[in-house]
Amino acid sequence: MRKPLIFTLALAAITAMSACSAANNTAASSPPNLSYAEGKGSLDISVLRTAEYDFPAYETPEALAADRPIVAAGVIDGWQQGPILESGTGTLDYRIVLRMRVTESMKGVKGRESIPENLIFIELSQGAVLSDPAVPADQWKPYKSVSDFEKALPAGTKVLAFPRERPKQEQSIANLGTPLPPGAQLMLVPPQGLILEDPQVSQQQSEGSTALIGGLEPLNVGGAAWLQYKSVQELVSHLRNQGFTE
Repeated sequence: MRKPLIFTLALAAITAMSACSAANNTAASSPPNLSYAEGKGSLDISVLRTAEYDFPAYETPEALAADRPIVAAGVIDGWQQGPILESGTGTLDYRIVLRMRVTESMKGVKGRESIPENLIFIELSQGAVLSDPAVPADQWKPYKSVSDFEKALPAGTKVLAFPRERPKQEQSIANLGTPLPPGAQLMLVPPQGLILEDPQVSQQQSEGSTALIGGLEPLNVGGAAWLQYKSVQELVSHLRNQGFTE
C-alpha cells in the first residue's frame, strides 16, 4: 500500500533530525582529527617500509592494545644485527633488531622474563639485498646496514609498541646475529604495532598536526581515531584512561 505523502515527509524529517543530533553528539565527545605530518620531520621511516601488508586494520589504539599481550612506551635504545635466515631462494633474509627501552608499561611488561632490565628487542625486516654477480647469492649483503637504521631512526626517539614474543623461527638460521642478554627474547609487532614520535614535528608545536608516525604502516591506515593524539605521551594517557595500566 502506498503511504500518504505527509507521513513520508514527516518520517524523513525525524530521521534527518536524529542523524544531525547523533553527529553533533559525536563531534562533542571526540576531539578533532589532526593532520598527518609523515615525511615532514627528521625521521626517515622508509627503512621500515620494506613490504606491503594485507591485514584487517584495528580502528582504535585501544582495540589493538586489547588484542596484544604487551603494550609499552619508551625510547629507541639502539639497533643491532638480527638473525640472518635461509630464504630458500639462494639469497639470505636479513633481520634488524630495534632495542626499545621501556619508560612506561601499560600491559604485560612487569615480571616478564623476556624483557630484562626493561629492554624489548623487536625483530624487523632489514629489507632487500644488493645483488653482486661477482659472488654467490648467499653472500649478497643487505642494502641497508645497521648504521643506516641508526641514522634514520636515532636513539632517543620516542616510541610506542604492541609486541609479542616471537614464536619459534620456521626458517633455517644461517647466523643468529648480535646475541641478546640472558633471558631476553625477540619480539614481533603487527603492521600497526610500532608508532614513533618525530622530534622535529613535535618541537614545531603545530596546533593542527600530530607528531606520531606509523612505523610499518601509515598511522591513519586504521582510520580517524588514530589521528587524535599529538604525541606518544598523549596516546599513552589515552590508553591508561581506557584501563591499560599495570
